[in-house]
Amino acid sequence: MERILAEMNKTPGVIGSFVVAADGIIVASDFATELNDELMGALTSSIINSTEKAVKKMEQGDLVSFIVETETNKMFFHSTRSGFLVCVAAIDVNLGLIRVEMRAAAEKLNQAVGLK
Repeated sequence: MERILAEMNKTPGVIGSFVVAADGIIVASDFATELNDELMGALTSSIINSTEKAVKKMEQGDLVSFIVETETNKMFFHSTRSGFLVCVAAIDVNLGLIRVEMRAAAEKLNQAVGLK
């Protein structure tokens, strides 16, 4: 998993990425800076769970991916068999490129989990 994340992190503008399980546990991560896994996992899980509940209540099907944009960064979320792939990127990142890279990385992560 770390190899897949490291490969995705080579994309211009990407700061780091990780996979978080439904229970908030960080399954794998690749960040240039120190990451408080416990805090980041819990907060990210809360964002994902709230978004999933809202999507279900609006009867829009299963949550596949979404983007959270802040003043300083963008956070990309994509569903995988292991939980959610999360990518933190610069505010001016190429959205289309990141979405393509996220889909590719999610597929690779799903294949890796399927091999185990």
